[in-house]
Amino acid sequence: MTSNLTNSSDIIQNVADRSNTLTDIIAQLRSSDSTGKILETTVNSIRQAIKCDRVVIYSLQAAERGKIVAESVASQFPITLNTTIVDPCFDARYIDQYLMGRVRAITNIYQAGMSSCYVDNLEKIGVKANLVVPIITGADQLYGLLVLHQCSDYYQWQTAEIDLCIQVAAQVGYALANLHQSIECTSLRQELQRINEWHELLPIINKKLYTCNNRLEVLQIAVSETQRLLQCDRVVIYSLQANSMGKIAAEVTQPSLTPILGRKIVDPCFEHRYIEKYQNGRVRAIDDIYNAGMTECYVESLTKIGVKSNLVAPILFDNGILLGLLVAHSCFEYRQWQPVEIERVRQIALQAGMALTNARMREKRDVMKSATKILTDAENNLRLAVKANISMQVAEDELAGVIKEMRNLSGLLEKETMESGEKTAAEAQRLLNIIANTNRLQGHVDRLQATQQHLEPQRQQLAKILDETLESIESCPL
Repeated sequence: MTSNLTNSSDIIQNVADRSNTLTDIIAQLRSSDSTGKILETTVNSIRQAIKCDRVVIYSLQAAERGKIVAESVASQFPITLNTTIVDPCFDARYIDQYLMGRVRAITNIYQAGMSSCYVDNLEKIGVKANLVVPIITGADQLYGLLVLHQCSDYYQWQTAEIDLCIQVAAQVGYALANLHQSIECTSLRQELQRINEWHELLPIINKKLYTCNNRLEVLQIAVSETQRLLQCDRVVIYSLQANSMGKIAAEVTQPSLTPILGRKIVDPCFEHRYIEKYQNGRVRAIDDIYNAGMTECYVESLTKIGVKSNLVAPILFDNGILLGLLVAHSCFEYRQWQPVEIERVRQIALQAGMALTNARMREKRDVMKSATKILTDAENNLRLAVKANISMQVAEDELAGVIKEMRNLSGLLEKETMESGEKTAAEAQRLLNIIANTNRLQGHVDRLQATQQHLEPQRQQLAKILDETLESIESCPL
């Protein structure tokens, strides 16, 4: 009777101990904030609770491969952490069985009817007995296996030990699923925040682009804003020219890189089919230029300027004509371009094209304004020339009339002088008056001759004005 009570007491104590162990493990799992910490907590807690030689978590991967992603092992046995195992024995039927909750407890690997390849794998790491429990993170989602190894001797796994491992594996699955969901939620919140920030930032960038005075300013702002957003090593605008030629028209680059601004590039690889694709809005993100299927000459051109990854978006005028390419370079390391980055570069390139169209129209308006001023000045100069010419003509007509009057008076004076002997005193006085008038008119003649001399520089000035007007009209950009 006493023996039975003792056994019952031991059983109750063991159940209580397992319950406490499970509670502690669950608490640690729930406080873990990373996959690595969850897995490490699991293997350490299980090995401490069951006192086995090794506990590992075997993560399933593609192509019949698995990897030991967590391990707790006694010091006298081999370490298997980060070992990748190719296991053709672990085929689809086992995956389905583990998804249905299969648990396998093997006391002796040589007497369990396992395939020779599986036994060979276990022998290599000194395993004599093992316990395998699936870790399921969701419906039809087998993350991997919780595996216990006994290496020092064969071992009969106890029901309580199996139950504990099953419960812990279930909690690990919940913890991994919750962590994954939490990470996804955090990622979505961050993505939403980035989208909101971009929606606030894009109008600011657009304002900078659309207030540029010329096309060169548009290009420079486009590369500067792109580099600031991506934090990449170099951003350039590749301007397309004739005969497979291109030119780096704008650039922002890290100080440690050699500038390539102004460099002309002969690129026979950039064939018409690529131009058509870019005219249709093609955006290309290349994470590794050596594994992107690009032509050898294109890879060679990028290697010369230190490029490892690039992101390319077309810049189009509003009429669909391809001006060039907005290109981001990663030179010091390979870079996986994110969808949000690709979209931002695409939008900046799009807005840059529209801003370039706007700048080109502004430049045309400036040319028209300049041409209008030239024509207005020419018209004013012509008016001045015509006015000066009329003034000169009036002066010449006046001078001719005075000269004619003087000639008449001179003749009359001559006649009167010849007949002066026969005239009365009154007539003599009249003669004297004529002489006085003649002297007065002679003064007019002198002044008019001076006027002619004064008008001569105006004639020369008129000729100069006419010449300048003709030159202005010929130089008009219209």
